[in-house]
Amino acid sequence: MIESNIVKFSEKNSNTNDFEDLTLNVQGFTKEQILIKNLKTLAKEYIKLEKLKGEFANLILRNISELDFSELITYKKFYIKENSVKKTVSPSCINGLNIVSVDGSSVVKNFMDVDFSFLKAISVRYSFYNKGKNAKIEYFPDINGFNNYAIQGNYLNKEEYIVENKVSLDMAFMEINLLNKLIKKTNNIDLIIIDGSVLPTPINLLFSQDFEISVQYDKLLKEYEKLYSNCKEYNIVLIGSIKDTRTSALSHLIKDAIQLLKPSNTRLTDFIKINYRELFYYFSDLDLFNRLLKKFERSCVFNCKQNIDKIRDTNIKKEIPYYFPLSFYAFYIKTAQYDTPCRIEFFTKEEDSYQVASKKADLISSLILPISSLNEHYGLPIPQIEAHKRAVFNQHEIDLLFNTLKRTLNQNGIVLLEKRRNRRPF
Repeated sequence: MIESNIVKFSEKNSNTNDFEDLTLNVQGFTKEQILIKNLKTLAKEYIKLEKLKGEFANLILRNISELDFSELITYKKFYIKENSVKKTVSPSCINGLNIVSVDGSSVVKNFMDVDFSFLKAISVRYSFYNKGKNAKIEYFPDINGFNNYAIQGNYLNKEEYIVENKVSLDMAFMEINLLNKLIKKTNNIDLIIIDGSVLPTPINLLFSQDFEISVQYDKLLKEYEKLYSNCKEYNIVLIGSIKDTRTSALSHLIKDAIQLLKPSNTRLTDFIKINYRELFYYFSDLDLFNRLLKKFERSCVFNCKQNIDKIRDTNIKKEIPYYFPLSFYAFYIKTAQYDTPCRIEFFTKEEDSYQVASKKADLISSLILPISSLNEHYGLPIPQIEAHKRAVFNQHEIDLLFNTLKRTLNQNGIVLLEKRRNRRPF
């Protein structure tokens, strides 16, 4: 429920009692009641929340110069590592650069007593010329960019979520292993874009009760470590580009920063008039920075290594942090006017200062802007889009692979028994 004391932006907007009855009771209603009353109430609630969010974002923009973190960023536990909430960045000339992206996809077929999975991963390399408007496109390991499959069967009696975790780990390993092979095949790579996080996630799989999952995750971490080492050795910039995320890590860091700056009657006075701490809980990072950033602007850089720090603190799997003597950072960048920002992740050496991270974020921004701003409604890097198009399974592929398997089984008298939820007779 939106509390009545959340916000008071102006005298005109000072009456917030309307929010007291916004939350619907969880009980049964008729379809007519839902259509006539409840849906309208729900829409009204969201409209008011969106208005509050917009006004709050404008409040932050009005106070952007006073939100100066320069006195805080030197502290180790203060994870924002730049002075201001956002900054403007510029595209650079990418003539002669070789940019690689990798992506994969998987399909799992679950039956009563067996599970089959199909995986596919493809990397694509763009060699840019003519001011980045044209490029030579190559694929690895398949020259046409379509045929790099893996298939597997799970014959052990395991819960579906364990099977899904295993497939997820296999998929990640297939992608990272593909990059390591490509780097060794050619040292002519300037930038690598991973579709997703640059960090291996989720960390909780380290502590899985399933021994096979834990061992497999450890193997994946070592493959990531190899990738980081290869990128350092060959001077390759490695980034993770995340399309959609509901994380609110940076939003909450900004909330904490405002609190540390101590709003008062002489400083950041707008924030003492509202319950800004409560409002931040309604924002994801993408939501907030979609309102704060203009095209060719990025957020402040922040440290995103907390997961690995947690492992170190638990003293479980103590060797894991030594796989990654690195500092991991992230920022949000708006590459297209009508699209939401992209979350970009990268790493620096652990001994590097936060100034190095800031400069590297500027470099990464300058490299991805020319290849991400060609469509005002879709701001992902072109190599990432191409890798996804090649890697995703289409229905024809799924039918071809699965029907061939099923036909071979049927010829030997084996009929796969669908789960009951998939074979209802009505």
